[in-house]
Amino acid sequence: MLLLVGSVLAGCLQSSTIANSESEPEPGIPEPEPEPLDPNIDHDGDGFTSGWELANGWDPEDSLSAPECNRFRQLCRLGVNETVWATSHNSHASLDRNHNLISASQRTNITAQMEGGIRVLSLDVHEYDNQTMLCHGGYDYPLHPCFLSGNWPLQDAFDEVVSFLENNSYAVLIISLESYVSAQDVANASAAANLTRYFHAHELGTPWPSLASLIEMDERVILFSQDPPEIDLAWYHHDAEHMAKTHWAYNDTAYFNCELTRGNASSALRWLDHYVTDPISSESAANASNQVPVVLERANNCTAEWGQIPNFIAVDYWGQGDIVLAVDVLNGLAPEP
Repeated sequence: MLLLVGSVLAGCLQSSTIANSESEPEPGIPEPEPEPLDPNIDHDGDGFTSGWELANGWDPEDSLSAPECNRFRQLCRLGVNETVWATSHNSHASLDRNHNLISASQRTNITAQMEGGIRVLSLDVHEYDNQTMLCHGGYDYPLHPCFLSGNWPLQDAFDEVVSFLENNSYAVLIISLESYVSAQDVANASAAANLTRYFHAHELGTPWPSLASLIEMDERVILFSQDPPEIDLAWYHHDAEHMAKTHWAYNDTAYFNCELTRGNASSALRWLDHYVTDPISSESAANASNQVPVVLERANNCTAEWGQIPNFIAVDYWGQGDIVLAVDVLNGLAPEP
């Protein structure tokens, strides 16, 4: 009997020894290396390729380790046409930039606008005193609009944009021109400000890139103009080809509608002019039209009518009401107040 028990115990000890020896790696054999990440693939689904994330100090396997594109990580994966952008109408025509009460559409300069969340700047460009200037007004008056409204150089605005881009590495901007000068004049100003290197050239009819792709390429500015360029500039986009726009003048919010009166109705982008001029812009009118519920109601109505979102919602006096919050709500990034 004792011999039998001893045999059983010896067998158990032997089995335990065998099991332990099998679970331990043999000395001298290294652990297998993990498969390297494909640098051209977005492994964690945050919008950025793994190679770019590794090169810039982000964890390519952690979606929360990624920069915020235009203030939100959720926007990085989305295309330009899949997001709503806070837009200032006549961005240059501000009271603190030498524009008078008759011509002003904004109170703060464009740097303050960008720092506050505006990501689309609309600029009226004129020739005045043999310079490329930002002014507000048309040519149906006996005096030049730059004389009547106030004025400042286009290059100065581009300098502000470059400074903002350099201090905000993950910001993507859009510039929309109402231009009364040549494309070459605009190109000269952008070259002098060192802005041209940031321009993205989009081929008509191709899908719009994501914000993350624009950041990876460091092509973080898209420029549109009401007129086609007279020279070959791939980054100078004729807006009538790439987007459709609503009417630009309303005397009261009661007349707001979604009718597309300009541009290409089959395009992927929509521009919604959302301001009242009665007969000029005013902060009181902007305070009414820029309230979040007013913006949301019109934007949602237009989305239903068009079957696609309004991408660019342009307002006067952006600091009145809260266009930035309204856009965040429309992008699904903030709760509706």
